[in-house]
Amino acid sequence: MSSETSVAIRVDRVSKSFKTFGRLARLRDLLVPAPSTISNENSASPNAFRALDNVSFQVERGTAFGIMGQNGSGKSTLLQIISGIMTPSAGSVTVNGKVAALLELGSGFNPEFTGIENVYLNASVLGLSKSEIDDKLDAILSFADIGEHVGLPVKTYSSGMMLRLAFAVQVAIEPEILIIDEALAVGDAKFQLKCFRRLEDLKSRGTTILFVSHATELVKSFCDSALVLEKGKLIFLGDAKVACVKYYETMFPDRQTASIERALEPVEFDDLRDGSAAHNSLVVDLTKQEPHTFGVGGAELSALRIEGIEGPNVLRGGKPVTFVASFRWQPDVMRELIETDNLRPNITLGISIANNKGIYIFGCNGFDLGVPINCLESEKATVRIAFTVPLLAAGDYFLSVAIALGEQAKHVQLKWYDCFVPLGCMTNGKTVYGMMAVDYSFGRVEEQAA
Repeated sequence: MSSETSVAIRVDRVSKSFKTFGRLARLRDLLVPAPSTISNENSASPNAFRALDNVSFQVERGTAFGIMGQNGSGKSTLLQIISGIMTPSAGSVTVNGKVAALLELGSGFNPEFTGIENVYLNASVLGLSKSEIDDKLDAILSFADIGEHVGLPVKTYSSGMMLRLAFAVQVAIEPEILIIDEALAVGDAKFQLKCFRRLEDLKSRGTTILFVSHATELVKSFCDSALVLEKGKLIFLGDAKVACVKYYETMFPDRQTASIERALEPVEFDDLRDGSAAHNSLVVDLTKQEPHTFGVGGAELSALRIEGIEGPNVLRGGKPVTFVASFRWQPDVMRELIETDNLRPNITLGISIANNKGIYIFGCNGFDLGVPINCLESEKATVRIAFTVPLLAAGDYFLSVAIALGEQAKHVQLKWYDCFVPLGCMTNGKTVYGMMAVDYSFGRVEEQAA
């Protein structure tokens, strides 16, 4: 397959601007239209809002592609342009395949029609004949599972019922490209599970899926790659795990640049040792790490050692492991955060283990165990976190480290080092079904004689 035929969607230098008007300006513009500068992206227009600014990317056929960004970043505008609902002010979009889009609950439905009537209406708009809809009707209604409500007007539906019916129609036609804009957030947990199983099935059959969501765990687990928009500009395009970190960074705009300003002092790793360190330990060289980080700043990790590993960076399920970490902070930055965010003056460090898709398996920190470290009484601390490694499936994992201020119920992330230390895991001889195993007992219960 050529590189061109393997591309499902190509977005090339797309921009989109909208005119904005004062109270009387819209009427004046309709009566006496002025020469438009909207289509000329090289011209600045004082009464234009640019929702997208020179965005380019491509999506490979048969992949799941995430689109992330805060509200107002241009996500929905981008999807409407790809779907053909809206035209760009500049640039071009090439879509290779039949598109189905779930952009807004109720879009494409007539509120006065019944559920079944809307199934025929919506599916016919998507290109199905009446006989094809007849053949798929039972499958659509079974997937939607809204019972007798299918015979009632859609205007009587809850948002969840509307989602069920709309999603069932969209996936029933088995589109070559499926676009979903945050709609699945409305469904309950059971229906979301059904939806994602269906999406995985479509993806395995070659359907390309564009998935917009604020739920980073879903993006990391489901998407092969992703982009991040900020105020209409493309700020990241690539691995879905990294995209989630970049998305987090957009949530810390002004204070994100706050950091330890003084030069790094040489780390004395001997300070971490107390005579009980295991022989099979790993000292992480932080100078050679290039972690993806986010947070409001003012603190940093200065040393990290892992005790109880086997071989290079390998953990063994069921065996004890210890993480010894040193970190430091700026008391003046802490005072400002405590005052402005009304936080307790406690600081802590936590760690978490994620799988190779960036999905967090578990985590632990000092707040959770009620171990306070007063950030106003010192500028650094060393902590020890010890536990027994869960019986994880053999494979690749990652360690994340986070430094936070406040308490478990209310805190801010000072600095989060996301998935920056790779770790392997061995199963310790256990059979693992799924992500992890548990120790359990199994015995036959003898029946009592009658």
